Amino acid sequence: MGGILTDFYFGNRIVVSPSVAVGAYFEGSGKDLGHVFEIRSALEVAYRFDDRSRLGVMFYHISNAGLGDDENPGAEVLTLSYSFPIRW
Repeated sequence: MGGILTDFYFGNRIVVSPSVAVGAYFEGSGKDLGHVFEIRSALEVAYRFDDRSRLGVMFYHISNAGLGDDENPGAEVLTLSYSFPIRW
């Protein structure tokens, strides 16, 4: 997948990050999403620590946007995330 994301800061600690991405999905032994082409839309809300690391919750929906001949079942996912900056 590849897409775009932006951060909105509410004070120094709360970060809200909406994103959208497109990509390819191959079923394998997983759920049939009805098409190879998929779109993911997501929203993450995170707490930012002093060292700029973040602890957050992300909700996203992935579906074929009606491109398949059959149905468009989609999938919803709720994740807990921790991210940290890489300093060079």
